[in-house]
Amino acid sequence: MWFSFRRNLGLVSIVLLWGTTAAASDVDGHRPEITVLVYDSARTSPLVLEQAEREASRIFSGAGIGIAWVNCPKGPGNTEKSCHHPLNSGEFVLHIVPNGRTSTDFVFGLSFLDENGAGTYCDIFFNRIEEAQRDLGTSLPRLLGAVAAHELGHLLLGSHAHSSVGIMTPRWEQETLSSLNRGSLLFTREQAFRMQAHLHGSDLSLASLSGTGEHQ
Repeated sequence: MWFSFRRNLGLVSIVLLWGTTAAASDVDGHRPEITVLVYDSARTSPLVLEQAEREASRIFSGAGIGIAWVNCPKGPGNTEKSCHHPLNSGEFVLHIVPNGRTSTDFVFGLSFLDENGAGTYCDIFFNRIEEAQRDLGTSLPRLLGAVAAHELGHLLLGSHAHSSVGIMTPRWEQETLSSLNRGSLLFTREQAFRMQAHLHGSDLSLASLSGTGEHQ
């Protein structure tokens, strides 16, 4: 995910507000749910992590999708059985790392996709999120949760997940941050439908989304 901030943009984006308030109905009346295994190498405050997970859950709930969080302690002391098994369908790994692993400081996270646009693993960079939160004066849990939702969105939407509006906007500028602070930075209706269809195993699958590699 690319992040950019312009202090004196002075423009109001009606399209952004329209696109981000949309929430789709469940594809077949059944609310799908994903499971996210969280590995926190950044040693985030438990309260901040809990609030960030709640924020990401709220964003996905607007798209008709639930999230079950499994916090997996790192190291030999981790005896949580749900953290030690091959990932099943609908299970993903979110790794909070202390420092960014890209050449530019404007990237907050990476999702890892195969040649068919499918993936189960993503990183988010806590130091960059924390620094941006201080510079912009926004809520750390809200920003952390939104970045997590963005990267998990890549894993469900595939290679071509970026859009001109909403949570999947690749470059976050002033209007986007204003929507984030209002709690209105969400998935669009189309994105919600595509994610639900993928989780329901319909024909609208990630196999139709070409591309590979790391996605921000």
